[in-house]
Amino acid sequence: MNLLIVDDEYYSAESTKKKIAENTRFFDEIYCAYNLTQGLECFARHDIAVMILDVEMPGGSGLELLDHIRRQGLDTICIFLTAYAKFEYISKAMRLTSIDYLLKPVAVEELLAAVSKAVEQYRRQASAKLNMQQAGYWKENALYLWELFWLDLSEGAVASQRQDIISELTRRNLNPAAAETSYLILLIQCNHMEKIPIEKDLYEFTLKNIVREYFYVREETPITVRLNRQFYFLPLPEAGRSRDALLSKCRQALHDFVPRFPNTFNFYVPASGCRIWEFPDFMHDLLETAGKNVSKENDVFDLATHRQAEDKEENLEFPSGHWADLLLQRKENQLLSLVTIFLNSLQHSRHVTKDTLANFSYSFLQILFSCMETTNAEALPSFREQISRSSLEQAYSSIQDLINWVSRSLELYGKCLTDHTAGQDRAVMAVKNHIRTHLNQELTRESLAAMVYLTPDYLSHLFKWETGFSLTNYIIYERIEEAKRLLAGSDMSISDIAIRCGFQSISYFSKQFKRFTGVTPREFRG
Repeated sequence: MNLLIVDDEYYSAESTKKKIAENTRFFDEIYCAYNLTQGLECFARHDIAVMILDVEMPGGSGLELLDHIRRQGLDTICIFLTAYAKFEYISKAMRLTSIDYLLKPVAVEELLAAVSKAVEQYRRQASAKLNMQQAGYWKENALYLWELFWLDLSEGAVASQRQDIISELTRRNLNPAAAETSYLILLIQCNHMEKIPIEKDLYEFTLKNIVREYFYVREETPITVRLNRQFYFLPLPEAGRSRDALLSKCRQALHDFVPRFPNTFNFYVPASGCRIWEFPDFMHDLLETAGKNVSKENDVFDLATHRQAEDKEENLEFPSGHWADLLLQRKENQLLSLVTIFLNSLQHSRHVTKDTLANFSYSFLQILFSCMETTNAEALPSFREQISRSSLEQAYSSIQDLINWVSRSLELYGKCLTDHTAGQDRAVMAVKNHIRTHLNQELTRESLAAMVYLTPDYLSHLFKWETGFSLTNYIIYERIEEAKRLLAGSDMSISDIAIRCGFQSISYFSKQFKRFTGVTPREFRG
């Protein structure tokens, strides 16, 4: 498999080549061309599977090059990489069935994702051609070819204009009359796929065979397309079936075959049928509705009525004051139980969407931050930083995910407070030890605070809270205690003892000694 990069900017082409060569193993050879003529010459000498090209180049545009190879009947998968975002360029690129349109400068991840998508499409096309050649007759592969067509259409690899659809169907040896057929697009959502105990391929084989038998009649091609791990769709010909009948069939499926699977399902039925060229908009609406659903499982969604329900989106009201009081009292477990009961009560509400849960999560965050600031403001920055590492968007993808997020957040809340309190204890202990072993040196709030990475004001507040002494009085107290020991157990002069204990003045030493002991140093020594 070969890749061709066409760009009139030499260093841009070479940079793109290097990024792809270093990060993928898709291609046998990667060629570069710097104008339309060189690009055509490369096509004449080599089989090109994927092409990345610029739009505007001297001597002929990238659009002209793509148009030329399309007229030759070449199936090269094309990615535009350009600095031009003009609508007419993008529109024409789509009509010529380019798979992607990237704007410079492009992130390496975005470039590699587009290349990977192009390679996958090329392999599917190559596989389809090989199957046709081996079978000798396209009808034997009709189902596979139709499913490949609909998958490419859903991924934007097939232009969605009517005439382009007809041309693409003809090119793939599929019936172009299908472009005039009206379809009811049934979207099937498979929930909790991560819990499926069987292999993915076996699961898909079983599911596709069952839904083919269940939703299609014998004369129809039973097209069932897997969009991704979670979603499948069926383009059901509208002729001979009504929306009401399809809705009824979906509800019946919840009893007939859904219980055979270890996971749950949702069925989404559009408000009306559509032609193939209208399919992208209809699929967007179906996926958008599915994306907002967070509370319903094993249910049927009729988009004709669901839009009205969305207008009544629920505004969650919860006892924020009571929940905050529980946090301030360090009753995180009791709060988690109440939140779990509250969220589980929403499980069957049609008016609860992702937006509803998102609003709840942000409100709950504010309670956490407010209580943390009240309880221990110094711990708030650390708590904010740690909680920001979790994906909040993932938290409100379902009610259970939100409950799990609340549980993790409360656990983190308690840990931050505990760790910070322990850290405060260690800071006070370190300061006390330093004072005790450096009595003869100058000891200031600023130097002691810097030693334990706290502000002087906060250290003073913390020290008073932990010991009952102000920082200044504690230093004097420890110096007097050392002076008492030296007065009682040594023959040092009082002036030497004063200096040894950090007092620069005999009179100040005597004054503080009498304040703490009630007698002068001389009287204490007796």
